[in-house]
Amino acid sequence: MIEQHIAAHIAAYREEAGELLAELETSLLDLEETPDDTDLIARVFRAMHTIKGSGAMFGFDDIAAFTHEVETVFDMVRNGKMVVTRELLDLTLKSRDHISALLDASAGYGEADKEQGDAIIAGLQGLIPQAAAGRPEMPVKPPEKVEAAEPEQKTWRIRFQPNPELLLCGGNPLGLLNELRDLGTCLVTAQFDQVPPLDTLVSEQCYLYWDIILTTSRGLEAINDVFIFVEDDCRITIEMIDENTTTEGESSYKKLGEILIERGDVSADALQEALQQQRPLGELLVDQGVVTQEKVQSALNEQQLVKQIRQDRATPDAAASIRVPAERLDQLVNLVGEMVTVQARLTQVSNARLDPVFISIAEEVERLTNELRDTALNIRMLPIGSAFSKFKRLVRDLSKELGKEIEMLTFGEDT
Repeated sequence: MIEQHIAAHIAAYREEAGELLAELETSLLDLEETPDDTDLIARVFRAMHTIKGSGAMFGFDDIAAFTHEVETVFDMVRNGKMVVTRELLDLTLKSRDHISALLDASAGYGEADKEQGDAIIAGLQGLIPQAAAGRPEMPVKPPEKVEAAEPEQKTWRIRFQPNPELLLCGGNPLGLLNELRDLGTCLVTAQFDQVPPLDTLVSEQCYLYWDIILTTSRGLEAINDVFIFVEDDCRITIEMIDENTTTEGESSYKKLGEILIERGDVSADALQEALQQQRPLGELLVDQGVVTQEKVQSALNEQQLVKQIRQDRATPDAAASIRVPAERLDQLVNLVGEMVTVQARLTQVSNARLDPVFISIAEEVERLTNELRDTALNIRMLPIGSAFSKFKRLVRDLSKELGKEIEMLTFGEDT
């Protein structure tokens, strides 16, 4: 059972990585045409970062180590310390192919050429001194300097409570916490109240959970991406507690009792009872046994941090889609097809019986079935352009090999 669970996570990573590599190739080819597009540069960096982080979490250490080298170079491009060159794009496309080969090798399909990977890394590292000295080879138009304010930030309250079996499935909570730290300023408080007595403790299970206060400009989507491969094995709550608003008295923040009630750690009645006394609220609640010292400390961390970062704001970036295996969609379409057949039989029988009530029900079922059929077919459809995306890379490689300028134009790819 455990092996099946781990295998499912690894398969999910391979599928996600394959999609990211396809997106990476498209972004790099578009970047060659518009090298000053900062959004494309950010997309390339994000794809590399996700492949690296998720690969390290699920044991694909060779992929994580190799991708880290490419990510480092594009981080410099993103920060304006390097320019986009044709040589950089060539090496990055080769890097994309090498990562794909590493993925195939991990699944038992062939072997990746380690010498080729080392040569790509050496080539990428060789570009860094050129960029630092201001002598890029074959420069394409560098990114324009945009006068803009510092990225706005928001502060999030996160409770990360993994299922006890997460460790058995190959999950690594510490790796996830480190990824959150990479996103911005992060305060982590471990909670111990679920740890059982020593004589009943199972060493292979995870009893801890964590409260995190994160200040970042990366948005909600970046936070969700950290947990993307373990979201089914954890209870995760993410709440924004500070946004881009300026109000009177903004240096203040919620009182300790308000924070604890919001989190569900203390009831309103217990809080009111504690407030009748004169000692510090957190100390009273701990002494009364209604909340642990760690939870009080976590709430105090939140209170103090938000007071300090009230001047930093951000815009939320909400996730708007979910991942569904293609075979499930195929099964849905098949079931809808069978339902259409049954609905047609129902209509035929109702018309034969000439029962007004029966006919009315059959017409309503027909309407709902038609809507369900159209929705299911639309879900399963993909833009036809995705089927021809590989031709763009093929044309580029042929153009370089033959020394000719070739332009590939596609129309109606959104059909």
